[in-house]
Amino acid sequence: MSYPYLIQGSNVVVVIDNKPHTVSKTHISYQRVVDAIKASDWETVKQIIDPVKVVLNYGQGNVSVQGSTLYWKNEPFAGALATRMIQMLEEGFTVEPMVEFMHRLMKNPSKRAVTELYGFLEANNLPITPDGYFLAYKKVRADYKDCHSGTMDNSPGTVVEMERNQVDDNKENTCSTGLHFCSLEYLKSFGGERTVIVKIDPADVVSIPTDYNNSKGRACRYEVVGELDVEPEKAFDKSVQTMSNTQALKTGSSTFYQGYTAGFRAQDYAGFDRDYEEGYEKGSNDREDGRAERYRFVAVTTPRGVWPFANT
Repeated sequence: MSYPYLIQGSNVVVVIDNKPHTVSKTHISYQRVVDAIKASDWETVKQIIDPVKVVLNYGQGNVSVQGSTLYWKNEPFAGALATRMIQMLEEGFTVEPMVEFMHRLMKNPSKRAVTELYGFLEANNLPITPDGYFLAYKKVRADYKDCHSGTMDNSPGTVVEMERNQVDDNKENTCSTGLHFCSLEYLKSFGGERTVIVKIDPADVVSIPTDYNNSKGRACRYEVVGELDVEPEKAFDKSVQTMSNTQALKTGSSTFYQGYTAGFRAQDYAGFDRDYEEGYEKGSNDREDGRAERYRFVAVTTPRGVWPFANT
């Protein structure tokens, strides 16, 4: 099947199902339409110009696109994230990381965080990882302890967390409780001897304070995935997976390590707690992607036996 078309001046007019569509030369999809017409690839022409509802096969079809509208569970979803995803689809880019990001973001109980987070990432050039997390910076002391209390370890490979209801969700309180992360620009405004890179689940972001042009945020949990030992502008020239793979194998007896080992070895899921779940997911992903083992569970012998106890 082919469609009537006319290339006239700086416009392309294509008639699909008796409806004319005009694509100007300034449109981001113009060249793709022209190339598809030249190749007689009419299916691609239709998908670009008059997209039918396309259900992305992630999360049981929670994310879908119809025309220039993005839907979450069949409800229109607007904002910076939706705009960028539509643009990426029109430009022919994969949106898999964005879809994963959106699924994690929609688990966030804060409407304000859901509305504001992606705009914050885009404004501050903070990247989204293939598994839907994002990367940001954090200044720490020379011993990797946090600058404020000096009690929280932020060494690479460490998961840092606190109760969500202890994190200040009022964005007008610019300096308050929470696990802080920031943009490249904000690094110039904060002390500390080291800069680490943290990986954050969008569901764990609580607030984006209004000071310093919205260049920092507060979360209840993150993973330290590396240390910035190059110029800040080059910090994110590798994916988080690449940075993680360069770490030496770490051993531990926590449920996170136990979950990771079970997932990496394709063992049955035991499901102790959230740490185990996160570890299992990371281990499974590393195994499936052919990456090197990053963590290994080592049991600890105690007066009661081997921890964790099998029958408690």
